[in-house]
Amino acid sequence: MKNWQRITILFLCFGVGQVYCQNQTLLEIIGSDQSLEIKQSKIDSFLLINNESATNAELADMHHDLALHWYHSTWNSTGTDKYLLEAIAHTKEAVLLKSKLDPIDSISLKRSLFNLGFLQKLHGEFYTSINTHLRLVEIGGKDERVKAAYEELGDTYRTIGDYQKAVDHLEMALAVAQNDIQNYADKATAHIAMAQNYSSMGHREFADKVTLHLQKADSLIAQDTNANILIRAQIAMLRGNLLLMLGDHESAKQHLLKVLEYSNSHLSEFSYSDVKHNLATIHNSLGASYDGLGETKLALEHLNKALVLHNEFSSSYENLGDLYLNSGEVEKGLLHYQNAIALVTDKKLEVKFDDIPVNEDLELSPEKTLLLSHLVAKANGWLHYYEDNGDPGHLDQALKTFEAADQLIDFIRSESTEHQSKLYWRGQSANLYMKAVKACYLLDQPERAYYFMERNKALLLLEDLTHEEAKDISQLPPEMAEREFILKREIFLSENHLFEADANGQGVDSLKTLVRDSKYVYQEFIDSLNTAFPDYAKFKKKAAILSYEELMSGYVSNKQVVLHYILNEEDGYGLLTSSDGPFLFQLEETDKLNEAIETLTSMLSSGVSKFNIYNALSNALYKKLIPETVYNKIKGKQLTIIPDYILQRIPFETLVVDFESQKYLIEEVEVAYGYSMSLINQHQSTARNISTKLLGLAPISFSTLGLNPLDNSESEISGIADIFESKIFLNGTASKANFLKNTGEQKIIHLATHADIGDGENPWIAFSDDKMYLKEIYATKNQSDMVVLSACNTLSGNLKRGEGIMSLARGFFYGGAKSVVSSLWPVTDDTGNEIMVSFYENLKKGFSKSKALREAKLSYLNTEKVEELRHPFYWAGFVVVGDNSPLVNSKESIWIYLGMGLVLVVFFLLRKKLLQGIQNIFCFLCLKFTVS
Repeated sequence: MKNWQRITILFLCFGVGQVYCQNQTLLEIIGSDQSLEIKQSKIDSFLLINNESATNAELADMHHDLALHWYHSTWNSTGTDKYLLEAIAHTKEAVLLKSKLDPIDSISLKRSLFNLGFLQKLHGEFYTSINTHLRLVEIGGKDERVKAAYEELGDTYRTIGDYQKAVDHLEMALAVAQNDIQNYADKATAHIAMAQNYSSMGHREFADKVTLHLQKADSLIAQDTNANILIRAQIAMLRGNLLLMLGDHESAKQHLLKVLEYSNSHLSEFSYSDVKHNLATIHNSLGASYDGLGETKLALEHLNKALVLHNEFSSSYENLGDLYLNSGEVEKGLLHYQNAIALVTDKKLEVKFDDIPVNEDLELSPEKTLLLSHLVAKANGWLHYYEDNGDPGHLDQALKTFEAADQLIDFIRSESTEHQSKLYWRGQSANLYMKAVKACYLLDQPERAYYFMERNKALLLLEDLTHEEAKDISQLPPEMAEREFILKREIFLSENHLFEADANGQGVDSLKTLVRDSKYVYQEFIDSLNTAFPDYAKFKKKAAILSYEELMSGYVSNKQVVLHYILNEEDGYGLLTSSDGPFLFQLEETDKLNEAIETLTSMLSSGVSKFNIYNALSNALYKKLIPETVYNKIKGKQLTIIPDYILQRIPFETLVVDFESQKYLIEEVEVAYGYSMSLINQHQSTARNISTKLLGLAPISFSTLGLNPLDNSESEISGIADIFESKIFLNGTASKANFLKNTGEQKIIHLATHADIGDGENPWIAFSDDKMYLKEIYATKNQSDMVVLSACNTLSGNLKRGEGIMSLARGFFYGGAKSVVSSLWPVTDDTGNEIMVSFYENLKKGFSKSKALREAKLSYLNTEKVEELRHPFYWAGFVVVGDNSPLVNSKESIWIYLGMGLVLVVFFLLRKKLLQGIQNIFCFLCLKFTVS
């Protein structure tokens, strides 16, 4: 917990206690000038006497006040842990006694619950603290304690890294504060807490939100002449840290010097403990500012002052590590990083700079987000050390430290209950994986790089599917498994209602409450399942990454190769895995590469570029993405590509491999795509119970939705139905209800309709009567070998680092599909129809999905005579993602062709006999006519 946040809450806690204290005698003992020992003796005697004579209500108040004014206060001044434990024990007793009163005094009970949750958080019991404060808000009401409890929940969720959950509860605090128009300070503290939460998520990315909430806090405090000094100081401190993290070191320094002067001028208004924490925080930030300005002496002076005031301030050790690293004293810097790590893992400072915390230390650390910062700083320090002297041992140390940081993120992410928080931590992981792959490249360890590349791809989706599998492995009772799915579906559907309400500008408060309540009910059910079925809890955590050995044995051969990419704005690498072994290569000039990918994406999705311009750019990109060594190993083979970042937006088969002949990669290679090889493997190993062959829906017209009709979609569905045994719905019968009713046990699902990405967060696909959003698709189940989304932009959506594109295709994978054929841009009705029917004809022959689609595209290219219509826009939009195995096995297809041949033979024989019969009849008639 950040120090300024802690001090503000302490003030609130003391204020509450002083207002309600009922035990004047107890206060007189505590306020006397006697020693701690004498006071403790008198307090023990006081308790002994009153335990016999006081009522339960009086005893409850006594325990409450004793915990607050004696034990907590003594802990705050001495730092001795036993006093904090005593404060918790006495507050628990107060809560217990108040809960038994008849009638219950809810105001008094909420007061004790608030203090108990606060004290539990101080002791690092974060989840216990959360449960205590949730119990408080469940009592109801919109008073200052409920508002403060929501703030505490927000701060605790922030501390454990569940940032979206923090935002949700801080919004509730703001909603409660709105009831008291005059209490400006109460509203301000909620905005300050919100700014603190966004600051923790990253100043650069969330600078606008930090600034917005600080401005709101400022405007509220300006209306309150009696506002607490600590609140004003906290706003100023956050603003200084924002300037610092944005890299404006000079402005940060000037601002922080004013904050220091302001705090020094109000020392008499703070307790001694508050003064130490406040000043330590200011000196720490000033030290970082001076270091950023290259003023090493002043930086060192302020950082050391911070440690004198607060010798367990781990952030100061990290900043000292940065300072020494910048000064060329690398080992000294690494030692200070390790000191920071030791402080938040409860280790002594007598450490070695090459120590690495074990998993137990990572898991048990109460401040994991702070520990993560220290680990990443140290790993970067090792990379810096390698750049200094070229010792490969330093790279190995960097990798081990990155691995520890990755493990820590897993712990943080698993403890987060909010999906948006999990996505945030996946983005943070992506930054680690890139640096780890860089170290692997420098060490020439491609197999190790494979692990980090796989970890960088759709891990949340893999975990979600593993959780479903865990139900079967742990033999979870069917009614429990169904209940889990129903509760999860309710969350998705309530989130979708909230999304639609937001889009329509409707009131959303009640829907936000519905979403929050749905999540609470689900989490309580999951907690009970984990307790009752420990095997379920164990197996659902095991989202295993496909090992390199398993990759080689199951997915690589003389005919099959796999190509991984990892890419961001600053760096990029590719890894080819073939029967010859792995080949790891670096992508050069990443900034220019990303620009070229964006331009090519625009050309492909619009279809308006001239061929010579497109071919030149496409060929240049091909050379950067697929070096000649790689091309020679993939030519003529089945290639599975695991793309990353904006590479997920382009079909590689459109890359021009030869500018002179204008030859596309599709003419040399069969290409399929995957979110990750681990995910493909997971889908292949999942048992399926499938009956009907194909479910096809084509709404054709969309009068109630205001969308243009798709006249060719009927012939598309009808053409496919002639190839595969099908159950089809056309026009008005292609409804959302019919889709939901029939989607569970189909081998193939084919939707020929409209779709769009909307704002990117919740894309939709249309049925005859209604749209279905991504969040609704998450709430469905399917067992399909293949889902075909013959619509526009079904592989498009918002891009989340480390996880991929939040597209409609992802929703169907989440529901259980092994593979999805989807579109990267708007597809034309006529050419899409032609390619789709051809694709199914090829599937019937026993081709793999990627080969069937490749042959359909090549057929289009070979037969289309209009030059403009040969642009990749018209034929390359559809791609196969996921499992690439054939839908019809080769033996089955042989029997099909033998059967067809037999039918033809019988037909010709019958035809021959029929003709012979007709001829005989004709001759007979002619003869009869002649005779007569």
